[in-house]
Amino acid sequence: MLEKIIDFSIKNKLIVILFTLTIASFGFYAVFKISVGAVPDITNNQVQVITTSGNLSTQEIEQYITAPVEMEMANLPGVKEIRSVSKFGISLVTIVFEDDLGTYLPRQLISEKIKSATAKIPEGFGEPEMGPITTGLGEIYQYTLDTKEGYENKYSASDLRTIQDWVIKRRLSGINGVVEINSWGGYLKQYEVAITPSQLVAMNVTLMEVFDALEANNSISGGSYIEKTNQSYFIRGDGQVKSVEDIENIVVKNTNGTPILVKNIATVKFGHANRYGAITANGKGETILGQVMMLKNANSKEVIAEVKNRVAEIQENLPEGVFINPIVDRSELVAKTTFTVVENLILGAIIVMFTVILLLGNIRSALVITSMIPLALLFTISMMYIFGIDANLMSLGALDFGIIIDGAVIIVEFIALKISVKKSEIEATSGDERLNIMDVISFDGASKMMKSAIFGQIIILIVFIPILSLTGVEGKMFKPMALSFCFAIIGAMIMGLTWLPVASSLFLKPSKSNKKNISDWFMNLAHKSYSPVIIWSCSHKKIVLGAAMVSLLFTAFLFTRIGGEFVPTLDEGDFVIQPVLKTGTSLTKTIETTTKMEQILIKNFPEVDKIVSRIGAAEVPTDPMSMEEIDMIIKLKPRKTWTSAKTKEELADKFKEALSAIPGIEYEFTQPIEMRFNELITGVRSDIAIKIFGDDLEYIDKKAIEIKELIEGIPGASDVILEKTAGLPQIKIDYNRAKIAHYGVDIKTLNSYLAAAFGGVATGVVFEGEKRFDLVVRFNQQNRTNIEDIKHLRVPIPNGSQIPLSELANIQYAAGPAKISRENTHRRVVVSINVRNRDLQSVVKDIQATVDKNITLKPGTYIAYGGQFENLQNATNRLLVAVPVALLLIFIFLHFAFQSFKDAIMIFTAIPLATVGGVLLLWLRGMPFSVSAGVGFIALFGIAVLNGIVLIEHLKELKHNGAMSMRELIIQGTKDRLRPVMLTAGAAAMGFLPMAISTGAGAEVQRPLATVVIGGLFTSTMLTMIALPLMFHIFYNVIGIKLFPLRLIRAKESVIILLLILPSFSIFAQSKELKMNDAVNIALQNNKEIKAYTLKVDEQKALIPSAIALDKTTFTYGYDQNNIAENGYPLKVWGVSQSINFPTLYSAELKAKRVEYSIAETELKIRTESLIKQVSQNYVEVQVISEKLKIYGNIDSLYLNILKGATIRNSRGDITNLDLLTIKAKQQQVKNQLNEIKYNMENSLTKLKTLMGYDSSFVVSPEITVLSLAEKAIESSSYFLWLKNQEELSIANISVEKNKLMPNISFNYFLGTNSYENAQRYHGFEAGISIPIFFNAQKAKIKASKFAMNATKNLAEFEIELLKVKQKELLSSHLKLKELIDYYNEIGGNLYNEITRTARLSFENGEIDFLKFATSTETALQIRLDYLNNLINYTNVTLELNYISK
Repeated sequence: MLEKIIDFSIKNKLIVILFTLTIASFGFYAVFKISVGAVPDITNNQVQVITTSGNLSTQEIEQYITAPVEMEMANLPGVKEIRSVSKFGISLVTIVFEDDLGTYLPRQLISEKIKSATAKIPEGFGEPEMGPITTGLGEIYQYTLDTKEGYENKYSASDLRTIQDWVIKRRLSGINGVVEINSWGGYLKQYEVAITPSQLVAMNVTLMEVFDALEANNSISGGSYIEKTNQSYFIRGDGQVKSVEDIENIVVKNTNGTPILVKNIATVKFGHANRYGAITANGKGETILGQVMMLKNANSKEVIAEVKNRVAEIQENLPEGVFINPIVDRSELVAKTTFTVVENLILGAIIVMFTVILLLGNIRSALVITSMIPLALLFTISMMYIFGIDANLMSLGALDFGIIIDGAVIIVEFIALKISVKKSEIEATSGDERLNIMDVISFDGASKMMKSAIFGQIIILIVFIPILSLTGVEGKMFKPMALSFCFAIIGAMIMGLTWLPVASSLFLKPSKSNKKNISDWFMNLAHKSYSPVIIWSCSHKKIVLGAAMVSLLFTAFLFTRIGGEFVPTLDEGDFVIQPVLKTGTSLTKTIETTTKMEQILIKNFPEVDKIVSRIGAAEVPTDPMSMEEIDMIIKLKPRKTWTSAKTKEELADKFKEALSAIPGIEYEFTQPIEMRFNELITGVRSDIAIKIFGDDLEYIDKKAIEIKELIEGIPGASDVILEKTAGLPQIKIDYNRAKIAHYGVDIKTLNSYLAAAFGGVATGVVFEGEKRFDLVVRFNQQNRTNIEDIKHLRVPIPNGSQIPLSELANIQYAAGPAKISRENTHRRVVVSINVRNRDLQSVVKDIQATVDKNITLKPGTYIAYGGQFENLQNATNRLLVAVPVALLLIFIFLHFAFQSFKDAIMIFTAIPLATVGGVLLLWLRGMPFSVSAGVGFIALFGIAVLNGIVLIEHLKELKHNGAMSMRELIIQGTKDRLRPVMLTAGAAAMGFLPMAISTGAGAEVQRPLATVVIGGLFTSTMLTMIALPLMFHIFYNVIGIKLFPLRLIRAKESVIILLLILPSFSIFAQSKELKMNDAVNIALQNNKEIKAYTLKVDEQKALIPSAIALDKTTFTYGYDQNNIAENGYPLKVWGVSQSINFPTLYSAELKAKRVEYSIAETELKIRTESLIKQVSQNYVEVQVISEKLKIYGNIDSLYLNILKGATIRNSRGDITNLDLLTIKAKQQQVKNQLNEIKYNMENSLTKLKTLMGYDSSFVVSPEITVLSLAEKAIESSSYFLWLKNQEELSIANISVEKNKLMPNISFNYFLGTNSYENAQRYHGFEAGISIPIFFNAQKAKIKASKFAMNATKNLAEFEIELLKVKQKELLSSHLKLKELIDYYNEIGGNLYNEITRTARLSFENGEIDFLKFATSTETALQIRLDYLNNLINYTNVTLELNYISK
């Protein structure tokens, strides 16, 4: 299937190019149309039911409104949680539904239930309404309405509020995607009838009579129409009031024919509604705030853009001197996070491209591979646009182009290799013929490697499946990331099948030069560093694998110490400070205090750009904030301009310190979006919420105070705030029912008078054009200021007179609940904690331990923990399922692909090895474990497995060829796969590098994920290339496990039978068979020359520190009677002096020592290769001699039998004496040759044992080993590296000699004193330099060193030329010998067997005489002997080529 797609693509290049352009074009279209945000919207699926009732206290709100609404909503399908807040005048019930119910079905269900809930609420207490369809990201734009300089006195706060409500709000409300415009601050204009109570009494008018008169005289009506002269005249009775004068002239009642007008008992004026909140800004006092709320799931980019365009239009039509001043513009944060994402993507792409160039060394190949990056990205954005996924920090922030192009790297690398192999063939052609060759190469390369590429990409897709299963907050946050990553992988797969083969065919060319490039230099360096490690590891398996196990145990221990948090806090760039004032603080005092805070911050901190403080709630409260609660939004300037602090945490501490000038206030610091998310998702605005549940409000409030005091000293627990639930000052009117009965009044009437006099009652509306304002009647301001005014409130009784309210009720000051919070119908009090400078999980553990130890609760009361910690717990529980599922899926797929449990386990070990670096780097960077890091680990597991696949597949392929020992196989296999593994891991790690080090907006969320992947890939790659090959050696050298006694049964070894040692039994042993790799391993372990050269390496390594050799320190003591002190006595002088060479000399000598160490390592490698070569040659020689011994032994036996028969036949006269003598001569000749072979066998075996340093007897394998040629350039040989090191040493020696011309530096310190009276201490210091004035000798040494360097360089070049000539000759010989061996295997072997068989049968049947038989046998023997001799020569030539040296 895949081959057909690739073949179609290559044969139809134009179609593929058009297809690619179509995807790219749609991708560009999607880029401009896709919804762009800062972060995913993680708000749960909730609906708020808001009920306002200005006349009810907190307890009454709970009893009459909140409880009925909660009970109605509790039985709705899909409800997960119900939270409520009851405060003076407002009930807010939040119902959280299952996410899969969608947005509108829950609202429909609630709208039906609201009707039944309303029926249970007493009339006049308020009607429940649903809140707007918005989320935590809904507050997209906030602004203040300000006046320009010089216009401050032209517009009052009421005028500005009217402009906001009737001009700006109306214009913004029509925008698609805007769900609500909220107005805050200023004064809501009303037509106010301010009654003077004394005049009411004087004229014997009641308050309700005024109300009824105003209501009855402000109406409009119609009387249908009349027809006259063909026209219809519609009848309209207009009794609406239109001005203050109209209101003043309304008749309240007639007394004895005299009308009493409103103006006789009240003042009619422009007033304002009772305020429950205000807005202040920049320390200048009150202002007006507008807040634009976005519809849930709307396109934020388009909505914000439309809002800003509409604001610009409105700005032009505002009254002169008035302007809109933006305070919170969500597009700024979106722009910052988008810049971070784009920057990371671009830098990641560039770094990946250069990584590929560095490791491949071919720019054309790198560009073809890199072309996959924009195509995959555009495909991803297209899919995101189609599936409605926002482009934000999470969805695009985790894209790693290194992972995405892994498949392309494998394919293009292989195609480039095939092109280089067929370079001469390609260059010899042109035109269509050349294009056809390139098509064939591209097809073959892509077809062969695509399966491996697809396999790797499917592994990545499988890994992300568990992330797609996440639900809740973490699901909404990380699902977009998983989906976008899967889209990118799928895009890479599609482009790999279509565009990549076409691009390879069109753009790849054979390299024009064989010059070494930086890639070759880098890989040589990598091989040079890696080879000694893997060789050493092969000889120390227990140490290496033990170290790997220890590292895993250490990682597990370290993981328990790094702590945890839900997700790293996104730095929004702004602050929200929530000062906590005393419960019941007046609005005027709150405004005054807030303004003072703003002034302190603006004056002392140049980092502050703007401050807007939101106090309490609007006139019709829809937010449960009290008048003493403040949200102070602080917009900060760019961080590069900061001077007071470097971090937000430090700045917050300094803010708190500066604000401490205002006593008695606690401060809570958070951020706008973070605060909103916390509040909506968990019902609190902080990181940790300690919830105390119980029925007794006083008791749980007391316990909350105890808990607050306990945890304030815990490190990391900042902004410890107690929810203000008690202590709300009240004036309580306690009715005396006996007196009420006596006077014949009712409580409802009394309450209506109380509400109208002090709260005000709307009697109708007054229109000013399109604007409409309430007409309200209430007492004037002077008569509603204290408790006495309430006591003196006159109420009518049935006899027509009026009595004070105090006559009917006990009126006094009291304290009541400020707020009652409920969760799932249970009352609770919350202690809120924000975490700073520490991880969330460890702080919670400390808090829990402290609370459990010190707090005891009565039955029915309990404690729960919420906030961000609740999200962390939920996410941890889900990850505990998701991660094992991901691991299981990987293992199942590996087993399915390899059809081998053993291979699956081996490759699977890459996963635990990968966690080592991830956890270690998190710890080193001081990052706690979070959901971001957890997702990073899941992604890391998929990438880490790819390295294991690449390595194990190649090792299995080499083992299948069977030409090498296991040790050689591991060393060669790891060497072959070093570049692909480095390329795969390096590209993936480098792709994440910009995210790991980014400091842009939103980088906090990406950083743990990138850190885990980079750290994990580093150790995974390192351990995969070292530990995994050793496991391969163990797994493929073991065929079973014996339990009694426990031991491994190794492959292809003689079966060892363990017997009980009894005196009556003898144990017979046979010589042990050693394979070639066993012989080589024994030689490497026992050979004394290798041990000596290893010690030389250790010697040179030990000498490296000797490069920095300081001269001896001199201590002196002197006494000179001429050296007199101030007291008249000679001084005794102690001194210490030190001289040092010029520092550059030390660095030059250090470099020279390191080169000498490299030379020693290279010499060890040369000797090691020489020993391997000698042992292998002698081993094959012994095998060949053994084969000759077997052949000549058979011929000797045959000739002896023939001689016996000939002797009998001669005695009978059947053959002549000459024939008998001929047979004897032939038999003796064979016997002599047999003895010579035995002697050669003994010598060869002795030589082999000497090389091996092995005394025990052994036999070689009967199957003669045919070695394979390892094709490699001269430049990768050890002797070439040794020559280059010699050049480096001569250059280093020149540097040493040159630096000896630099001056020496000396320091001398003196201390003089004596023991006489008035003695003092005299200090002296001397510094000097030694300048080589006479430097001819040293210049001569430099000159000689240069001659030596040139000589070394010329000798090296000469030796390299000789090596190349030698290699050419050896390759020619190798080809010739290979042909001879192939000839024998195909023809010669059969010919040898056939001649031998035919000759023996013919001789036995008497068809030929002995002479012809002997001639035929010798002919056949010569064919076999020529083959064996050729095999020795082939082995010698192959070994010389594999380990080419001088």
